[in-house]
Amino acid sequence: LALLGQVQNRLRLNWLGERANPGDQSPFKVLLGISIFAMVWSQLFSSLLKGYIDPSTGLPIEGSPYWAIYAVNLAFSCAVGIFSIYVILKTRQHIRESSGIPEESCQGCEDCCCATWCGCCTVLQMARHTAEYETYAGQCCSETGLPVSAPQLQFGGAQIV
Repeated sequence: LALLGQVQNRLRLNWLGERANPGDQSPFKVLLGISIFAMVWSQLFSSLLKGYIDPSTGLPIEGSPYWAIYAVNLAFSCAVGIFSIYVILKTRQHIRESSGIPEESCQGCEDCCCATWCGCCTVLQMARHTAEYETYAGQCCSETGLPVSAPQLQFGGAQIV
């Protein structure tokens, strides 16, 4: 999600994939924060669940809150997954509309299909579409993922203001 936030910064979108307003939080910082929180949550709940496993059988201890904790963790994981699909879909949709790129497959739901089934590849494609990595080296922890000297936004080498 951090790379998606960098792409959204280049496009002047907010962290929900909609047009940013002056004073909006940086999508890079918000999505990086969500990513870190999700990873910490996952590790915490994994460790918590292990405490309710009977070592002799490898099964949850009867009467323990194992299944309740498991359900909360599953619900959180599903929410993060659905959120990720939504923001990838909205960002991809914005890029296609701004660049005049028509849907070629799955008419009407191509963005959703790409976000659902090929999310990582879709984010990488959007990153490559919005930057000239051959000219400007990527930077991991910058707001846009590009050096300060790079133009604000590029599509096919042409700057868009």
